[in-house]
Amino acid sequence: MEAERAHIIIAALSFANRLGIKTLLGVMGLDPEITEAADYEQLINLTKNPNSFSHLILDEDLLPSPKHIHFERVMNYCSDIRVLTICNNNADMYSGSFTLLYQESSKRVLEALGDLFTEPSAAPQKNGDNIVLSEREVDVLKQVALGYANKEIAEALYISVNTVISHRKNITDKLGIKTIAGLTVYAIMNNLISPDNVRS
Repeated sequence: MEAERAHIIIAALSFANRLGIKTLLGVMGLDPEITEAADYEQLINLTKNPNSFSHLILDEDLLPSPKHIHFERVMNYCSDIRVLTICNNNADMYSGSFTLLYQESSKRVLEALGDLFTEPSAAPQKNGDNIVLSEREVDVLKQVALGYANKEIAEALYISVNTVISHRKNITDKLGIKTIAGLTVYAIMNNLISPDNVRS
């Protein structure tokens, strides 16, 4: 069972900001399908079909004034989509989305992206505050996050492809993460892998 590949809209007026976000996703080992929106109308046209994407990263500078009204319009189209809004201040204005202030530390940027790509689970299996994965599930998770296919994982761990698929299903169920990008962020955030080792 292959996890779904995330499809992200990166919406920012500045080409440099869009490029920076794409570069950061690449450095983190994420390989989402990316669509860019360089202006508000382009964003609205893209969000009118919310089934075509799974995540939105929105730079508030793209929103015309009054920003909160235009943000609400975007969110009306994106009610079931995970949204990260990058803003100068007034993060409270962007309810319904994760927020990240421009001046945040690099650690906080990684955490915000991790939050965006980590799908909430209805009832993850926990031991205290930790989700419980078996040792073999952790081995499989590391391989998935590093970019290996099921067959490659099976060969590396000396197990069948069907066993890999079974472990991946268990991992997805326990973590509530449906995308390879989300699994990669989870593995990086939990120090299971280094971003430097992720295949591009």
